[in-house]
Parts: sequence; C-alpha cells; structure tokens
Amino acid sequence: MIATDRDQVVKQLKLSQPVIKNLDRYVELLESEQAKMNLVGASTLPVVWTRHILDSAQLFERLFPSDKVMLDLGSGAGFPALVLAIMDMEKKRVFHLVESDGKKCAFLQKITDACGLKNVQIHNERIEKMEKFSADVITARALAPLDKLIKYAYPFFKKSTRCLFMKGAKANDELAAALKKYQCRVEKIQSVSSDEGTILELSEVKKK
Repeated sequence: MIATDRDQVVKQLKLSQPVIKNLDRYVELLESEQAKMNLVGASTLPVVWTRHILDSAQLFERLFPSDKVMLDLGSGAGFPALVLAIMDMEKKRVFHLVESDGKKCAFLQKITDACGLKNVQIHNERIEKMEKFSADVITARALAPLDKLIKYAYPFFKKSTRCLFMKGAKANDELAAALKKYQCRVEKIQSVSSDEGTILELSEVKKK
C-alpha cells in the first residue's frame, strides 16, 4: 500500500523519534525555502512525505553494514541522500552530496546544521571536476538519463561499488540504451512510493 501522508509514512517506515524529529525539521525548512527557490516541483509539496521522504527512505534497506562511503550525484534539495543520512542514526557512513548550484548547497547546509548531521559533506562543484575517491554506494534521483549517470559515476567506482539510481516510467528504455555502452549486473526494484517508479541497482559495471 502506498502511504499518502506523514503519519502513514512514519508508521510504514517504523521510524524512531529522533529520526521523525529531524525529518519534520527537514520538511518544515523545505516548505519555507521553496518560496525563495525552486527546490522541488510545487505540485509535490502537498504529498512531500510520500513523494520525497518515503521515496528516498526506501533505499535505506538496500544499504549494507559494510557500506561506509556514500556519493549522491546532483543532490538538489537533498533527496535521497539527506533522508538516508538522517536515518543513519549510528553514523556508520559518510554521505557526500554533490551539487553545482550554490543556493541549493546553502539549503543543504541549512538542513545539515538544523538536524545536527555530522555524517554529511557537501561539495559545491560539478561532478566532472570533483577530486575522485572510491564510493561504496552511488545514488542519484531525477538528474540525468542512465547512461549519463553511469558516465558521471564511473570515476568513483571500485570493484564492489553499487549504484542505486531512482527512475520513472522510462527506466527500461534508459536501461536498454545504457547497456549498449556498459555491461553490469542489474536488479530492478519496484518503488514503494510510485507505481511508475523503479530503483535500478547496478553492480560490476564495466565499459564495453
């Protein structure tokens, strides 16, 4: 069943009180800052808990205890990375958020400070120009077609790197196009927040 409001999402995810408190802060700041800049689609604000919080949070169960370094490409308003960082209460991981827009980076920093997140690093730069490091998991949501996402992510790969890319109705078409350039293991996961949503989990990615 798809949750439709805050209480249902909180119940569905079985969130702790500290996590709920920080997510409430996040949503409050998102709603107030949305009037100043276009952070999310205006039509999604009435269903922000389903469309953005639940949509992001569903990735948490795809993370392994051994995952330490997370990289989020084109972070925008912070989905999914900031939601995952808030849920990572034991601070086992470092979340690197990459966003080229300075105003959006200021918003990400505001959320990070308001929620007291010590496990977040914000990079105000273009992905292509970043200093490269090895990531355990690379995430992206509504940034670019799949083949371009893999191109962005490729310099950060190590042998065990996994990608969790959130896609919509065109997921299969994008996958077919990407597989002309890359070979990889693919798991397609149905989104819990949208009937059209798909999470593409990629591993063992190699150029053809």
